[in-house]
Amino acid sequence: MNKLSLQDLIFQALIGAIYVVLVLVLIPISYGGVQFRVAEALLVLIFFSRKNAIGLLIGTFIANLFSPDGFGIIDAVFGTLASGLVLYLMSIFRKKVPLALIFPVLINAVYVAVLLKVMLDLPLWINMLTVGLGEAVVVYLLGYPLFIALTKNQRFLSLFD
Repeated sequence: MNKLSLQDLIFQALIGAIYVVLVLVLIPISYGGVQFRVAEALLVLIFFSRKNAIGLLIGTFIANLFSPDGFGIIDAVFGTLASGLVLYLMSIFRKKVPLALIFPVLINAVYVAVLLKVMLDLPLWINMLTVGLGEAVVVYLLGYPLFIALTKNQRFLSLFD
């Protein structure tokens, strides 16, 4: 990753803030065994620049501190690590966007289901299914169209020149 400019830092702060706001405004559907974390649509920003991982990870960390299930710092740390793995894999497959979107589905399904099993003794396989389906809906029905729209926006693309 190249040196970060002031513009880069501001852009990353903006990404993180948008992620947190989307999670907290939609808190009833952002956490738990059945979740549609709309902020996850922003993961497609990794396809435009690996630097965008900074804002996405900061947003994930802060949003997970507010977990209503009382997971707080545990979810902030381990959820951010899971998101880091997701973003790394997505960046490797960035030329195959629809395929790369499977990584948040699979990794979050496993991570969240294991967290819910360990912390609340909720059924592992059911939560893998429901979290995975929710994540798939968000990244494929919101994130992918967002990616397509952003690739057609020259002003947005000019941010990464």
